[in-house]
Amino acid sequence: MKLTRDDLVVGITILGFFVLSVGSLIACGHTFPAMHVWRSDVTVEAVLGTAVMVVFIPAFVAARFSFGYLVGFSLLSAVFGFVWLSFFSEFDYPHATARWAMIAALAAAIIPLMFQNIHLWRPDLSSATIERVALLLLVSSFAVLIGDISYGANLGNPYGAARNAVVRPALLNYLTGIMIGAVLPYLFAHFASRRRWIAAAGVLLLALYFYPVVNNKTVLLLPIWLPFLFWLFSRFNPRLATVLAFLIPMIIGLLAFFVLAADRNYVLFSAINLRFLAIPSLALDHYADFFAHRELTWFCQITVLRHATACPYGELGPTLGAIYRNGNFNASFLATEGIASVGLPLAPLSALACGLILSIGSMVSRHLPPRFIAVSSGIAVQAIMNVPLTTGLLSNGVALLFLLWWLTPEQQAAASRHRRQSTLPINVVGVAA
Repeated sequence: MKLTRDDLVVGITILGFFVLSVGSLIACGHTFPAMHVWRSDVTVEAVLGTAVMVVFIPAFVAARFSFGYLVGFSLLSAVFGFVWLSFFSEFDYPHATARWAMIAALAAAIIPLMFQNIHLWRPDLSSATIERVALLLLVSSFAVLIGDISYGANLGNPYGAARNAVVRPALLNYLTGIMIGAVLPYLFAHFASRRRWIAAAGVLLLALYFYPVVNNKTVLLLPIWLPFLFWLFSRFNPRLATVLAFLIPMIIGLLAFFVLAADRNYVLFSAINLRFLAIPSLALDHYADFFAHRELTWFCQITVLRHATACPYGELGPTLGAIYRNGNFNASFLATEGIASVGLPLAPLSALACGLILSIGSMVSRHLPPRFIAVSSGIAVQAIMNVPLTTGLLSNGVALLFLLWWLTPEQQAAASRHRRQSTLPINVVGVAA
């Protein structure tokens, strides 16, 4: 395969991302007690051990952009961070085994995520039909918001206990997560791609109204993150934009760290470099330690199985939070369906299965523009990296997003038809209508 200029730029940018990730993780270690602090005595070993991750760069250079590419690069970021952190971890688990298990799990996951090429049958819906679907989704979002508010609202700290202060029915909580994780991002992508800016801005405002309901940082992120993705994927090659979606926020966080370090103001650095980038890696470290000394779940953390079997755990996030006292440690399928469920040796097989499931998203969205895929999945990808796969598919609406992608007509063709119609004489357009 002949490398193009775009391929070289993507590869070099990923390499730069690796280098800056190490700097970001070192800064996190010196700033937050939960992180393992960088030690000079193992630096050479850590650099050499983490350098093995460059073997994944050719895969991301060779692959086409897809939903799987977005998820794959997010997994690459998490595993890269974990491999580096494992050299400094003071936890008592087999560090070398864990490193190679997660590297193998990453390889197993990205094979179906990034390289499957299966065509699926799709319904031939008209643009008018999808407009009616969008209207229905918008009305449903308002209805869920009104239902949430009827139980009460709380403008509290997203890091505090306010998010659990109001109790709502489980079904309403599920619907709320689906609206935030899938429906609102899809609607923003739908309106913004059609340059209906007022409607797109209205969707972002509607998302903010969910904050008093959930007190969730994701709701505050959504009105910033989705327009950023829309701009980024409008300006750059989609594979490069995927890397820049991590690299640009990381650079902003590092600049904030150095500029505000004298005042010990780490709010921006914490929100970006710790929560967005480091936590998925740190979760792998914690799960590897926790389940090195305790019984595996064998997937009983899934709600249906937990009620049907004698599961030794409740929800894994609060369970680990009670032990390590660093908040609820929810984590990606690498940690939950992998380390927690089947252990380190079998984690690659679990990752392969999860990659196959998520590759459905690439199949049903292959006809859509990269920008539409990236923007509409902007929150879904974050959910995949921070909650179990079953939770992401159902509670965060990833499965619904796949369905919406499958139903959405090919936008480029629809736009071409619209342009051709607009150039016809008025009487011909009338006859065609």
